[in-house]
Amino acid sequence: MIELAAEQETKKAKATILRRASRIALWFAGSIAILCAIGWWLSTLAPLAWIDPKTLAEDPESDRRGRELEQNLAAALARIRPAGEPWAIRIHDIDINSWIARRLPQWSEHDPSLAWPIVGATAQVHFDSQVATVSISINDRIWSGSFTSVVEAEGVRLIPGWGAVGFIPVPGGARFATRLLEGDGASTLFLPRIFKLGDGRQVEIRRIDLVSGAVEIEFVTR
Repeated sequence: MIELAAEQETKKAKATILRRASRIALWFAGSIAILCAIGWWLSTLAPLAWIDPKTLAEDPESDRRGRELEQNLAAALARIRPAGEPWAIRIHDIDINSWIARRLPQWSEHDPSLAWPIVGATAQVHFDSQVATVSISINDRIWSGSFTSVVEAEGVRLIPGWGAVGFIPVPGGARFATRLLEGDGASTLFLPRIFKLGDGRQVEIRRIDLVSGAVEIEFVTR
């Protein structure tokens, strides 16, 4: 009788452990499912600075801003200035994004090489204090990456920082994009610092400041 009672107690204890283990497994699986659902939902959200591309493309002001950006930039570069005298321009991100939405498609119709390399992708750039964020919409997801800029003797170096899909942080996301653009092993993007104008003069980038909503660039024409 004593052995039978002990065996029954052992079975009860095992059953209790199994029930607890089952509840823990169900709780764990449920938690994982909830976290996955939340992660999926967060990945579908647009960054706070993102502007609906359709709204931007259909806004007549976007066409005006895009054309003015082209005209003002061309006029600033072509202006005759004292050699070596610094001059600067300030470009707002809304003007750049308006140009991308309205003017870039028109330019790419005449020159297909200007079209985005990813069919159906929509890009925007947004500036904050010392940080530029590039966002690309692909297949109902918005992929973002941050970059800081450094003007060096050899050129302008863009250093990648954080990345994200929607509201989900992706460590090293901008670095991954950098390797796609520059090749395996690349840690930064590199842009020319000096370029020639049609009349033979050279324009040199001296300084780049990223501020909230705009980029300020200092040049010297030689």
